[in-house]
Parts: sequence; structure tokens; C-alpha cells
Amino acid sequence: MEASSQYVKHQWVALFAMLIFFFNSFLLPEGLTIVLLLTPIWMYFLYLQKRWAIAVCLLLPLLLYSIVHLFNGVNLYYYAISVAVLSCLILFTACCYYFVNSKIVDWDRIFRNIAILNFIFVLVSLPLLFIPALKPLVWYLKPISANITNIPRLKLFTEEASHYSYWLAPVAIYFYSKVLFFKPPKPFFTLFIISVPLLISFALGALSILVFSGLIIILIYSERIFSSKRKKYAFIATILILPAIMVIGYYAFPGNILFHRIHNIFNGSDTSVRGRTYESFILANKIIGQKSYLWGIGPGQLKLTGRNIILQYYQYVNIPPVVRIPNACAETIVYFGYIGLFARLFIQLFLFFKTSVSANPYRLWLFLFVFSFQFVGSYITNVAEYIIYIFVFSPVFPEFKKNHHQPVKTETSQSVFL
Repeated sequence: MEASSQYVKHQWVALFAMLIFFFNSFLLPEGLTIVLLLTPIWMYFLYLQKRWAIAVCLLLPLLLYSIVHLFNGVNLYYYAISVAVLSCLILFTACCYYFVNSKIVDWDRIFRNIAILNFIFVLVSLPLLFIPALKPLVWYLKPISANITNIPRLKLFTEEASHYSYWLAPVAIYFYSKVLFFKPPKPFFTLFIISVPLLISFALGALSILVFSGLIIILIYSERIFSSKRKKYAFIATILILPAIMVIGYYAFPGNILFHRIHNIFNGSDTSVRGRTYESFILANKIIGQKSYLWGIGPGQLKLTGRNIILQYYQYVNIPPVVRIPNACAETIVYFGYIGLFARLFIQLFLFFKTSVSANPYRLWLFLFVFSFQFVGSYITNVAEYIIYIFVFSPVFPEFKKNHHQPVKTETSQSVFL
């Protein structure tokens, strides 16, 4: 009976994980997600598990900030809504942390199911390219850069292609790590169904960080990954040759979309990259200058205090209904000031050392990815970011540690090949 109960619990966790991964914001009004709609369930679970003390501790900094923001002056309606959203995410985080660290949940199986189902959805999405009415449901159709004809980019059921690649990153990193550290004889199918969706999303920001963080992992753990010095030297040679190949390709195929966008990035004409990087911090400083550099303007106040500043900066021809700061760190500065940014980075680095992230290559790769990405994108209510940090700071997947480099169960080692 107990085993049956544990199985049912695992199935419910797997169901919620799949639901949130694929459909968290699909067809919902902007700003509304399944995670927010299921807040009563998170509250009920915390009540059953008697974990309200943890939730209250997580909510306390938000309460203290509210005192300062209310004193400085805010629009109560927008402020209350934004604080409510952040509170719901904090409650979800407390629940998610419990299940990520629960022994009844088989995250290897969940990741495999997500990878397989994701690839099935990709295959189903391909015919929709030829159905104009349905194409926007799963393909991102907005221009990606200056003077580049519009090309469809896979987004599946998320808001845009970069969000989709961000959601898929922790699953991709998991299987890439399996291939690197367990050296399966035939990993090509796994690599194929994981890599193809990422590539056709054409989210250069996420893909670049994924690749560079992966290279760092390979360099750090080269002794474990490469069985001989010959293979290590071959890898180093490849890394040195790749830039030369890129330069040759750039001049040999100047009309290529990839190289054209890279050219736009380096000459400063790629508005997407500019808006997600240094321009976000320029705008953040202009906006908090209206209230407080230390404490920010408060959640929900951007549409009031910052809207005109953003519109004037970009000089829009067609004024958008909603304006954003598409950068998690810059958005933190806007809402919570430089004290908030310092707290954000301090907590991340403190937990990095406190939970010994560097001892586990999978968790370290995740950390390098999510920590870097916050400077070039994301946003403070990004559910995927909360989930990734929970995996980063939890003692999950111990098989990746050096003294546990071989899986204990044969089933686990075979299950990686989907």
C-alpha cells in the first residue's frame, strides 16, 4: 500500500512537471501562468507538510521592501498585483524545492519523458509551418535582426524562442552531461532529439551561453572526460581551430543568416542584443533616478515611472502597449535598486559555496548557464529560472560527483539513451 501511494505521488509530480514545462503560459493572458493559477494547491501542500515557516522566511524580504516602497510612494493597485505575483512564485519555489529533493521523484525519468515529448511536439510543429493560421502558435515570427528577412523560430508553447530554449536548457544540460561523463557507446539519438529543437529555435543568446558554459565544464573536468592526453589535445586543437573556421565562413558566406546576425551584433545594429544587454542597464539607471538608486521604484511601477523614459529612449514609431526591461539583473535594479541587485548576486554566490555546487559537474554547468544568462536576458518572474536555481542548489544527481562517477543501478545508466 505504501509503495502504491509513493507511485501515485510520483505520477502527480511528473504530471505537474510536464504541464508546467510545456504549457505554463500557453494561450493564457500576458502575465498569467499555470504556476500562478495553481497557487491554492501550493498553499495547501505547504499547509499539509507544515512548511509555512520556510515560506514566511522567503516572503519576509519582500515585506520589508514593501515598507520602503510604500514610504517612497507607489501606485497601490499595480504594486499589490506585482507583489502578489512574486509571493505566488515564492510559494511555488518552496513546494518545488521539496519535490526536487524528494526521494519519491525520479527526475531522470521525468527529464527523459520531457525530451521525448518535446521532440514529438517539434515533429508536429513542422507541418504547421505551411498553415498560416496555426503557424504563430508554435513558431516565433518577429524579425530577429536588422536587414534579415523574417524566419520562423521554434518557440512551441512559450512566449518566444529564447524562452523556449531557456526552458529546455536544464534538460539538455542533463543529457549532455550524461554523454560526457558516462561515455555511452551510441549517444547520437539522445543528442539529436535534444539538439535539433535548440538549433531551430535560433536563440543565439541562450545557445551561446549553453556552449560557452559547456566548454568551461569540459576544460575543468578534462581529466575525467578525456581518457587520454591525445583526446585532450585534440579537443584543445578543435577549440583553437573553430574561431578560424568561423572567420573563413564569415567571409566565404556573407549572406548566411547566422553570420549576418553576428555581423549585426558586432556593429551594434542588432536591437535585440542591445536591448537585452547594456541598454537595459542604461534604462534601469534612468528609471531608478526618478525614485531611489538604492531601493528602486518598486514592483509594478515600470509601466508608470519608466514607460515614458523607455519610449523616449527608443523613439518608437509604433508605440507598444507594454514596455519591459528584458534583463533579469537590470529589472532587479529597477524594482529593488542596487541593494536588491547586490542581495540577488550575494545570495546566489553564497548558496553556490554553501551547497558545494562545484563538486557536481551537472549542477555547476547549470549554475554557469543561469548565472550568466541573468546579465543578458530573463526576467524576475521567470519560473524556469527559479526551477533551475532549485536544481543548482539541491543535492540532486549525485552520480555526477567524482566519487560516484558510475551509476549505482544499471537501469539508470541505460535510461539515458531514451
